[in-house]
Amino acid sequence: MTRRLPQLAAIAFAVLFACALVITPPSPGIDQSGESIVAHLTEHATALRVQALLAALGTLALVVVLGFARTRLDGAAGYVFTIGSAVVVTETAIEMWFISGLALHPDKLDPGAGRVLVDIASMWGPMLTVADVMVAVPVALAAANRRFPRWLGVLAAIFAVEQLVETVTIVGGPGFIAPGGVMNLYVGGPLFIVFFLALGLTAAEPDHFSTPKNESPSSGAPSI
Repeated sequence: MTRRLPQLAAIAFAVLFACALVITPPSPGIDQSGESIVAHLTEHATALRVQALLAALGTLALVVVLGFARTRLDGAAGYVFTIGSAVVVTETAIEMWFISGLALHPDKLDPGAGRVLVDIASMWGPMLTVADVMVAVPVALAAANRRFPRWLGVLAAIFAVEQLVETVTIVGGPGFIAPGGVMNLYVGGPLFIVFFLALGLTAAEPDHFSTPKNESPSSGAPSI
């Protein structure tokens, strides 16, 4: 059961976050007016609150995945992974606070205030990239040391590089690289889901990755 728990949590996370990703269209881009923000929030108010619920439940599942994965990491890499994991969860919660809160009474929202608050929320994706790198790099290093399967290490490295490239959205303008735009949602978003799904599916696998072939686990230890 212990082995299956992170696997089940990873599947639950992936399903919930994928549904949250597609349940509503993206907020109007940074070049759109405050009136368009209010119209979007009004039209999708219920779906936005459901999105927050899905993300909240998905985060609970993600924490299980992160907890099991942490047991495979030692030293400084483990601490970096812990900090990155905490930032991922915290930033996700803050973004959901803003969006679901704005969806409570969108008809009473001043367009200018709505535009400012959605702009703040849209910076979640760009800033989440840094936390993702803090999680992915320790996993890639651990895979190189055979604490995870090598294929997961390759995936972690790809995810880390993509997220580093995606930091361009922090200063991005309208269009593909806009904060909270296509690059964050539809490039980084699916890769985010795939990486953490794969991490959970392997987090509680038997620890045979740490011992190279043809090498005894007790190699170097005195015989009794």
